[in-house]
Amino acid sequence: MTQHDWPERIIVRPAPEMQLKSSPTRRRFRNILMNNLRVALDGVAHELRVDQGRLLLFTREREVAAERLERVFGVASYSPVEAVVEPTVAALVEAARTRFAEAVRGRTYAVRCKRHGGAQLSTREVERQVGAALNPFGTVNLDRPDVRVEIDLVEAGAWVFTRRQPGPGGVPLGVQDRAVTLMSGGFDSPVAAWYTMRRGVGNDYVFCNLGGATHENMVTRIAHRLARDWAIGDRPRLFVVDFLPVVADMRERLAGEVWQVVLKRLMYRAGEAIARRTGAQALVTGEALSQVSSQTLSNLNSIDPASGLPVLRPLIGFDKTEIMTLARRIGTYELSEGVPEFCALSNSKPLVSSRRGRIDREEAQLDHALLDRAVAEAREIDLAALTEEALAEPDVLADVIPADAQVIDCQPPRRFRDWHLPGAVNYPPDELARQFESLSKDRCYLLYCLRGANAPLLAERMQRAGFDAHAFRGGVSRLRRAFERGDPAVVGAA
Repeated sequence: MTQHDWPERIIVRPAPEMQLKSSPTRRRFRNILMNNLRVALDGVAHELRVDQGRLLLFTREREVAAERLERVFGVASYSPVEAVVEPTVAALVEAARTRFAEAVRGRTYAVRCKRHGGAQLSTREVERQVGAALNPFGTVNLDRPDVRVEIDLVEAGAWVFTRRQPGPGGVPLGVQDRAVTLMSGGFDSPVAAWYTMRRGVGNDYVFCNLGGATHENMVTRIAHRLARDWAIGDRPRLFVVDFLPVVADMRERLAGEVWQVVLKRLMYRAGEAIARRTGAQALVTGEALSQVSSQTLSNLNSIDPASGLPVLRPLIGFDKTEIMTLARRIGTYELSEGVPEFCALSNSKPLVSSRRGRIDREEAQLDHALLDRAVAEAREIDLAALTEEALAEPDVLADVIPADAQVIDCQPPRRFRDWHLPGAVNYPPDELARQFESLSKDRCYLLYCLRGANAPLLAERMQRAGFDAHAFRGGVSRLRRAFERGDPAVVGAA
């Protein structure tokens, strides 16, 4: 089949840095890019060709193909060809008058022409003649035109286009070794993973689960979104490590002020263990300097030795607003927005300036067999194989409080005194975990907590014990706003 059998064609420009590589490296990058493009275009009839430093995509489904190009790393830009004409000045002038006059009417424009292959026409003459043909309809502006009429002269014809659509850039996914991203479900870690993928690194994900099935489901959906939309040509996995026994041991043995730093070290160790199991060469985190207490320089210095692998922090210099903007761009914002920040592990003020020696001594007091067991029993999820049923939300979260429900406030007592839903009874998380079995199973229960993470975990435990229990989606702030505006979904129970 020849290119003339295809009515539509797209010029695909690989990232410019690929052209700076040695010939063998350039060829390897290009082959991986072409393979990823074929995967992205699965189900779309197409032909892909190499043309000097660019790729030519021939297809009958240009709009569908163009949309998929925007998610293939290594694509710097692409241009749908709008006219294919004979490689003569007369034919190009005629095409300019008949096909592009309306595009430049009342606007500024510039004409740019390049030769490829064995084309013979003078590019300067083409620019002059075509520019003159369009002059009655618009105004020439060679520096910042509204419309760029671009002409590629090829051996068999001339291709004309006016759009350069940006791709995601970077280098093709798969040109580097693999890494493991520590995934929390917040805004940061998915964006960090995306940036490493953009540099050619295939990612698997490790989720250290502190929040039960509901939290796991939320994180799984985020990892699945990254895999589906951006891991073109790769097949990432999610490893779920049950961290509840690990955290329980830490809380029993250590002072609350060190929990955040020690917990992060334990997560690094879990991530490294999974990385070595899978052959990954680095850990990736979403840490940004000064964003939270564990992300100060001294605390990062205390955390780093927990991993014998390099730790990549693509977001280290980003602020939260920039990260959230990027999360919107890559499609994970709305999913991450629904993931609650895990309610405070401790009422103690966390360390913002730690010493490595002290943290070493604190961690040495823990039962590391618990961590080893948690990693050994980690569940592996093939993200590409997940079905809609597997991604369905567990029946734990509720947006409406039944009028006959016993509402349980899981905030610390001080927070409960500051504000609680009228009629709610206060059971801090540890207390409810010890005492819920003494409650009556003849009632339904609705739990809420400070940030919306502890309540689902406790509701899951109550459900497994035979209780009719659910957790209000979101934390106290969402519940309070709903109550104060008179939302019937929550007022009826108050």
